[in-house]
Amino acid sequence: MNNDTSENVVYGIHAVEELLKQRIEQVDRVYFEADRKSSALFNLLKLCRKQRLSYQNVPCIKLDSVAKTTKHQGVAAICSAKAYSTVESLMSALEVKRNAPGLLFVPASIEDPRNLGSLIRSCVAFGVDALLLERKNTAPLGDTVAKASAGMIEHLSIMKPRNLEGLIGDLKAMGFFVVGAQHTATTRPEQVDFTRPTIIITGGEHRDIPPYLARLCSSMAGIPISPAAQSLNVTVAGSVLLYECNKQRGFKY
Repeated sequence: MNNDTSENVVYGIHAVEELLKQRIEQVDRVYFEADRKSSALFNLLKLCRKQRLSYQNVPCIKLDSVAKTTKHQGVAAICSAKAYSTVESLMSALEVKRNAPGLLFVPASIEDPRNLGSLIRSCVAFGVDALLLERKNTAPLGDTVAKASAGMIEHLSIMKPRNLEGLIGDLKAMGFFVVGAQHTATTRPEQVDFTRPTIIITGGEHRDIPPYLARLCSSMAGIPISPAAQSLNVTVAGSVLLYECNKQRGFKY
């Protein structure tokens, strides 16, 4: 079937099969028609589960809207606007700058593409080496994200590792300090030593840092704000932590 590149959508059983074989690292989400059953669709769904890809079973009318056609054969995939980087490329980049502390950012469970785009812009502004995303519960890296980033998406290494938890564990073993953003934490950002290699993890719009990532945090940092505000938008909180990190490092880009 066809590939509508302007919307980064691939639809049809054969086309999605080939996409998962050849460019699985560019797949953000797969949509299945909930009421349509076939062995081919079931095999595709099993592959999504095995590869930890984000997928949804949706009504036919929703799938028609995603694919912008009724000839989707019960499946459509959303591809990223930019190819994701690999673990190997990340490790090579960190090796190149081994005399300077690395800085990685993990916006866990971020579902609003505008927020993701804004965070990408902040990451570029504050010298983040790579953005690490969950395979599930994350906004697709599509046109809305690209626009919200004001073009900065092209200047940042972005990854969606198959095993994010394992990768962060490996980075901790290499000396990275993992800091989680938590609005109830009593440790203030300026009390955290950001001069060492650091991974900053934030939660999403509707949930805190997921437990499997919270367990990896060496410290939790809270940003003091007026009680009337209750909490900060994830993009603002992330930017505050990135600013503090760069202030401690002397803004050496």
